[in-house]
Amino acid sequence: MLEPLFESPAKGKILLYIHTHGESYAREIARDLGLYLRAVQYQLLKLEHGGVLYSKLKGKVRLFGINPRYPFKKELEALLDKALSFVPERERGKLWSPRLRPRRTGKPL
Repeated sequence: MLEPLFESPAKGKILLYIHTHGESYAREIARDLGLYLRAVQYQLLKLEHGGVLYSKLKGKVRLFGINPRYPFKKELEALLDKALSFVPERERGKLWSPRLRPRRTGKPL
């Protein structure tokens, strides 16, 4: 659905995934969406260089999220919300699948 706008089916799925999960890393996105890791990494880097996404290192993992300083952030999120309403139910589970383990918060127990 977002392929004509975002030039690739993978880019639209990645943006929807990050929109629903907040932050995520490339291997998790590739695993949950059934995409090749290299394709996900390539699209994440393109979106980061365009200013749409930000990345930060957390330990050895690079997390990606929607850049809060992106000038069209509200419009992009509204578009992604609208696109989610058209995603078929069987594919929606991939986008909203809960994490198996919660992320570490960095706080000692």
